[in-house]
Amino acid sequence: MRNFHYNIDPRDFQKFQAFAETAAERLGDIFTEFGKNANFNNPTANTAQQQPTKAKMRVDLAEDDTNVYVFAELPGIAKEDVNVTMSEERVLTISGNKRKLYDDNLKVVRGERAYGEFSRQVTIESEIQAEKISATFRDGVLTVTLPRVEPVRPKTVNINIQ
Repeated sequence: MRNFHYNIDPRDFQKFQAFAETAAERLGDIFTEFGKNANFNNPTANTAQQQPTKAKMRVDLAEDDTNVYVFAELPGIAKEDVNVTMSEERVLTISGNKRKLYDDNLKVVRGERAYGEFSRQVTIESEIQAEKISATFRDGVLTVTLPRVEPVRPKTVNINIQ
């Protein structure tokens, strides 16, 4: 019998974990939507009475040699309703509130939009210069730029020969 040795890079696990979380979230969305459109007790019931689900956001993470970037889709949300924080443990949290665009007195005929409070946390693996983090919000997309800590470069010292 052969022994197999696996060298697992922690980044591979993180990529798998991010994929698994996204897949689980999307499966949850499918079952939630299925449940909203299927009433097993009363097949003729009007499904328009269902309340929209909790607001969610899709997030992309990208990086280059100098920065890590987080892109979050926040359509229909005002910049003033978004909060971005970074913990000492390098956990970026994006949270806020997506408000309804209509009065509660209206009868919702079909409700597909999600609203309410939302929050998403992303662990940043790179060392970050927290005091230089910046964020922009344009066309419903929040872009957070996280500058990496510059690596310590060895100093060159001239040595006199005697």
